[in-house]
Formats: sequence, C-alpha cells, structure tokens
Amino acid sequence: MIFICTRDTAFAEACRRLAGGSEKTGRLADMGQLPNLAAKAEDLLIIDLKTFQETDLPELSCPAVALVEVPNFQQAVRLLRRGVRGYGNRHMLLENLKQVTTAVRGGQVWMPPTIVSQMINTFSRAESEPDQVLPLEQLSKREREVADLVAQGLSNKEMAGKLYISVRTVKAHLTAIFSKTGCQDRLELAVKMKNYHPAKV
Repeated sequence: MIFICTRDTAFAEACRRLAGGSEKTGRLADMGQLPNLAAKAEDLLIIDLKTFQETDLPELSCPAVALVEVPNFQQAVRLLRRGVRGYGNRHMLLENLKQVTTAVRGGQVWMPPTIVSQMINTFSRAESEPDQVLPLEQLSKREREVADLVAQGLSNKEMAGKLYISVRTVKAHLTAIFSKTGCQDRLELAVKMKNYHPAKV
C-alpha cells in the first residue's frame, strides 16, 4: 500500500497514479497520524514537505520518500539520518517518481545525482566502517571502472559519456557490481570505495 502524507489534493492524485490501480493508496492530511499508521515493511510512505514541516516527521515504520520544492544537500543528510531513503523534487515526472519508489522499496537510497555526489565527497571516514574490504577481484575490468567512477560521484549519464557506453549498459554494470559486492546502492558503494583497503594476505 502507498500512504501519501499531504494536504495538497493535486499532489495526492499525482502520487496515486504511481499505483496505476494495482495497489491501494491512502492519504494522510495530518502528520500526527503517522505514529499510529499500521504500515508494513512492504508499504511505502510519500511525504510532501511543502505542506508539512521536516521537524514534524516522526519515527518511520516503512520505506519513505520525502519530496520538496527545491532539494538541498543539508536537508538530504538530515532526512537520511532520520530514516528517509528517497528524496527529490515534488514536481519530478511520474516516470522518475516511479524509479525513486522502486529503488526505495528495493532497499536502496535514491537522491538527486548532485546531492549523491556531495555526500560521496563529504562523508567522513568516521561515519563509515573502517578498512573496507570489498571483493573487487570479482569485478570485471569494466565493472571496476564503473565502481571507480561512482566513487568520484559521477552520474550514470556522465559515466556513459566517459566510457563511451549507453546509460542502460551503465545500469547493467551497476546491478552486477551491487550483486558482487553486497552494496545496496551507489552511495554505499561509493563510501566503501573511498575507504577501501586491499585485504592483507
């Protein structure tokens, strides 16, 4: 089920189109209803932070996406630390919003590429596990190149241009990399790559 937390009727209707009639949706017009929400791990919460305050956000019980007028890095970090896994512009195209919700439901983090790049470049060593050991030897030469570019904060489109391959091929390489390294998303992969130290033999 998709729970939509907003006071904006038009926004709620736009989010309901995500389901396409394939699953139930519910609208919450009061953030105070969230603590009593009988949400399951497979449900999804979409929060409209134009009509609600970030400080009103309670503890989350299911995957959540927060949408705002103008995304910014500081807010993205705050929301990530509060359990929000998807963050972006509330005016994004429906197709893009579907990508966000699919990623979040799959256990990944989704944020605008520019914000992900900033996070990769600013997350300190103290905020991640020390001496990361990644099975990079399992990656093909091309997959290693893609992983290195992720660590540099490049978007899929930028990587495609640099490697002279399609964005679709980049996505296929990322899927393989996540599977082989056990990383859930590009942010986790990038942080681990930046802190990577080869295993001592």
